[in-house]
This record gives sequence, C-alpha cells and structure tokens, in this order.
Amino acid sequence: MKIKKWGILAIIFCILITSVACGKKPQKPSPKSEDEPKPLPKVVEEIEKDTLKIMEQIDKIPYFQRVIVEKEMLEQKKKAEEMQMKAAEGGGAGSGEQKQGGEEGSKQEGGQEQSQSGSEEEKPKPMTIDEGILTELMKREKSEEAENENQKAPKNLDEVWTTVNTTILGLHNKWNVLEPQLIQQGVSPESINSFETTLDTLTKFGFEKKYFETLSVANNLTAYLPDFRAYFKKEVPPSIYTLKYQVRNLVLNAAVGDFDAAQESLNKLKEHGQTLKPQLIEKKAKTTVDKYDASVSNLEKSLTKKDLQLIKINSSIVLKNILLMEEDLSASM
Repeated sequence: MKIKKWGILAIIFCILITSVACGKKPQKPSPKSEDEPKPLPKVVEEIEKDTLKIMEQIDKIPYFQRVIVEKEMLEQKKKAEEMQMKAAEGGGAGSGEQKQGGEEGSKQEGGQEQSQSGSEEEKPKPMTIDEGILTELMKREKSEEAENENQKAPKNLDEVWTTVNTTILGLHNKWNVLEPQLIQQGVSPESINSFETTLDTLTKFGFEKKYFETLSVANNLTAYLPDFRAYFKKEVPPSIYTLKYQVRNLVLNAAVGDFDAAQESLNKLKEHGQTLKPQLIEKKAKTTVDKYDASVSNLEKSLTKKDLQLIKINSSIVLKNILLMEEDLSASM
C-alpha cells in the first residue's frame, strides 16, 4: 500500500511540473532573424575605393603630361649648357695658371648657383584647377592619391595607364567575389548586369587609353553601388553615395559642355537632398542641411552662367557638405 501511495504522489508531482512548464510563455526568437540584413561586404567599399583611385589617376593625366614635357625641356637645356661649358673650357686651355685658378674659383661659385637654381627648376609647378576635371572633388574625397599632393610624376603616360589598367583588372577579381553575394541577397539581375556591362566598358576604354571616356565610365560604375548597399545593413542611407556620384557627374557633363545633363544631375542633388532632410533634422543637424541647400543654390547659379571654374569650385563645396551629412548620419545610426 505504501508503494502505491508513493507512486500516486510521484504521478501528481510530475503532473504539477508539466503544467507549470506548459504555463510558461514561449521565448521570443533571438533578434538575429533570417530576415535581418547581412553586414555590408568589405569588397563593396574596396570597389568604390579602387574606382576613385582610377578617377584620381586619370584626372591627373593633363598635369602629368605638362610635367613630362617640362622635364624633357629642362634636360635638353642642361645638355646644351654642358656643351657650351665644355666648348668654353677647350677655348681657354692656353691661358695662364693664375687666370685658370681664378676661373676655377668662379666656376665653383657659379656651379653652386646653377645647382640651386636647377633644383628649383626641377620641381614642377603645382597642378592647377584647369588641368583636371575632378581634382577639387578628389581632394574632398581624400582618396589615397589625392592625399599625396607631392606625388612623383611618371616618366611617361604609359606608366599611368599601366597603373590604371592594373587596378581595373583588380576590379574584375573583386566583382567575382561580390556578384554571388548580391545574387544571394536578391539584388535585381538588371542592376548586376548593368554593373558588369559598365565594368567591361571601363576595361575597353582603359586599354584603349581614352582619357575622358575612362574617367566618365569609372564614375558611372559608382552609380550602382548605392543600389547594392541598400540590400545590406546600412551605416548611412545609400542616398549619400548617390549624391557623391551625381556631383561628380554634374562636373563631368559641364566639362564637355553638356549643360542639360549637368542640370539633370543638379535636380537629382536637390531630390535626394530632400529625402535626407527629415533624418538630419531629427538628428539635430539642421545646420548641415542649411549649408547643403546654400551650396546647391550657389552651384545652380554657376551652372546657369556656364562657368566651368565656378562649377568646379562650388561642386567641391557641395561635396564637402555631403560628407558632413554622411558624418552626421553615421554618428547617429
């Protein structure tokens, strides 16, 4: 009987435990669900960085060309001076020792003066605003090449194109890494195919050494990156990167006199700027909004005047404010 009682008590205890367990609310799933966006692949930023590097190198070609010509002229001048000095030394070989000693002293002093003036001549003049199209913008973007203002000029332009085409080949390898991830995230085939077609076009122009075409298509490549970013976890709204593309596109179109296309880019700057305003105001960055609006207004005035130098200057100020917007939004998200 005692055994039966203990058995009954054990059954009752189990029933009580089971009922308590069933009464508990089911735990919520962990925050990391399958629907949560994945972190942005580093290769996206690497592709953007390399594309800016290509634009920086291509944009400097007129400057490099000028420096190369100046160096060639300087070398020819030095050779001519050396030949004149040798001729003068040969003509004065029969003069007295005292005169020779005096001449040697004057030659040493003159040699020092020539070496000093020569070193000043060898240093090329800085790149001017009219020698590049995107120079002022590249300075704002602070790419690796732009930070190195004392970049050594190449011996010839083939060196520049070799560097550019090597970077383009690297883009193909990085695209091979990124493309499967974009497909997995459900990025539209149209966007993927368009990026690939643009990359192929960039490769063609790069190997053909076409200056403006390579510069322009490299910028077009950056137009697709905001769309890709939208499918991943975002530190800042992808519109920020669209603004960067549009301000470069505006200057490129203005440089070839296509002011209608430049106006379209200006309209995009206004449109995407408006979409970012609520977020910036919410994060107490109205000052940045006001600066951006004022800079876009000034850029529009210079575009109306069709003054390329003013367009370059004012577009760089717009980009400065875009970078401020990026900083404000990244600090608050």
